[in-house]
Amino acid sequence: MTRLWLIIVYLILYAPIAVLVVFSFNRGRIGAVWRGFTWDWYTAALNNQTIIQSLRLSLLVAVLTAVLATLVGTAAALAFYRRRLRLRRAYEAMFYLPIIVPEIVVGFAMVAFFGLIGFRLGLWTVVIAHVAFSVSYVFFVVRARLTMLPPRLAEAAMDLGANEVQAFVRVTLPLLAPAIAAAALLVFTISLDDYVITSFVAGAGAATLPLQVYSMIKTGITPEINAISTILLLTTVVLAAVSFQLRAGRFTKVNGTLVATVLIGIGAFAAGGSNPTVTQAELNLLIWSNYIAPSVVRNFEQRYRVKVNMETYDSNEAMLAKLQAGVARYDIIVPSDYMVRILIKQNLLLPLDHASLLNRVHLDPAMLNRPFDPQNRYSLPYAWTTAGIGYRKDKVTEPIDSWSALWNPAYRDRIVMLDDVREAFAVALKLSGYSLNSTNANELRQARDRLVEQKPLVRAYDSAAFDQVLLSGDAWLSHGYSGQIAKIMLEHPAIAFVIPREGCTIAIDNLCIPRVAQRPDLAHEFINYLMEPAVAAENMNFIVYPIPNRAALPMVRAELRNNPALFPPAEALKNCEYLADVGETMLLYDRYWTEVKIHR
Repeated sequence: MTRLWLIIVYLILYAPIAVLVVFSFNRGRIGAVWRGFTWDWYTAALNNQTIIQSLRLSLLVAVLTAVLATLVGTAAALAFYRRRLRLRRAYEAMFYLPIIVPEIVVGFAMVAFFGLIGFRLGLWTVVIAHVAFSVSYVFFVVRARLTMLPPRLAEAAMDLGANEVQAFVRVTLPLLAPAIAAAALLVFTISLDDYVITSFVAGAGAATLPLQVYSMIKTGITPEINAISTILLLTTVVLAAVSFQLRAGRFTKVNGTLVATVLIGIGAFAAGGSNPTVTQAELNLLIWSNYIAPSVVRNFEQRYRVKVNMETYDSNEAMLAKLQAGVARYDIIVPSDYMVRILIKQNLLLPLDHASLLNRVHLDPAMLNRPFDPQNRYSLPYAWTTAGIGYRKDKVTEPIDSWSALWNPAYRDRIVMLDDVREAFAVALKLSGYSLNSTNANELRQARDRLVEQKPLVRAYDSAAFDQVLLSGDAWLSHGYSGQIAKIMLEHPAIAFVIPREGCTIAIDNLCIPRVAQRPDLAHEFINYLMEPAVAAENMNFIVYPIPNRAALPMVRAELRNNPALFPPAEALKNCEYLADVGETMLLYDRYWTEVKIHR
């Protein structure tokens, strides 16, 4: 019985990881359906310059962090070991804080600190933050080893004529070496994996591998992500295992060979991303992951002899936090419509110089002069989407044209809703005949009650993998974004997308120049370049989101150009609305959303 429980526990712990590793060899582009074995995604990862660059940066940060944190932490441990300090326990307890304090708190504190002293976010802010939370690990590992050393050994060396430095170098340090090496490996591993704190302190051109992988998830999980995650997982496991061996005083040739093999392997992997391009200037771009074609960026770099430093983000709010701190120096950002309104209100955007944006004439007038920026003074549309219903035609036989389908008991446990308070309430409000930007307490209460009523039918609230569960057939109806649904429609002919007759949210991501931009001239060149019809078509063929460029449309792949999920008729959009800032009513939205989520 005990063995059975152990097996169950280990299955719970490691089954998701095993699935990730297995699907890294999946031939299919979408990771939820097994289509045969292949190494292609590892090859694709090795040839993905964005991933290679982020891995190289991760390795650099991890090495610098390991060196600096090991020096500081070892010195602190020796000081505690040799000196009798007042309030020793209080000082010692302070080393626990960076370990036990939630990472999100540390991240906020770090970015606020850098903002206070005016230190620009970049590579060194990531290193400093990693050293700050890693020193404690070194301190405790080295101090544990020190408590096991006989103090008389150093004293005996000094009795035999050695001075204090010689006794330390020739006696104490060799005995401490395994612990120091173990601590360095442990810190290297922790730094390599960190996401939360890094997401706050990373600036332009400082996107580490975990940031890159996480942001890629937002635009669809592919086996390429699984392949990178598997490499990261194996690296972490090997280094952590060797670290524990060293801490236990078991340094062997096998351990050394393993460490050398792993370090050489990931070093060679990272070296594949070297770029010999000679550049004269730099442009810092903050954009969603997989939201611009690499060839488009590469061609711009070659044409204007500019290096584009690209950083990705996972939410508009994360981007806003960095801009508000005043320590990020981005030249171009791509906020969603509601965030444009907030950025304008907070005076964080530069007005665009439309005289230099000659390719603006190619843009679809229907996507210009929208409510969040009525005269496009600060923004121009980059890509757009709607949030409707993706469904399986082979499972759902009745016509789907209304949000009411998501309340049909026949589809119990086959419905997925976006895990987003505004999007979820938009569905319920529209179904009740109200505006999705309602600030009326009674209407919001009705929407809450509808969502509570629907909850027993919902399989999951998921904004990251709603397309995957639809593709796999685990869900038959999925509330989701048209671009993501369009991608899986290319994979499975039985998947369709509809904008319900009651209407839904329509969203535009926009090209903007922050007020802190250092090269607004290059930013204007880049925006104008993106609006060239051939460039826009190349970009859309890659990102599979509609780009509002009429002149580009004939050059877009036919299966995208003729997809009604990407280009719905005007009639279907008549009841759609942009999300607006609802001010203090957002507190009521959050409260009601919490009540929906905790309802049983």
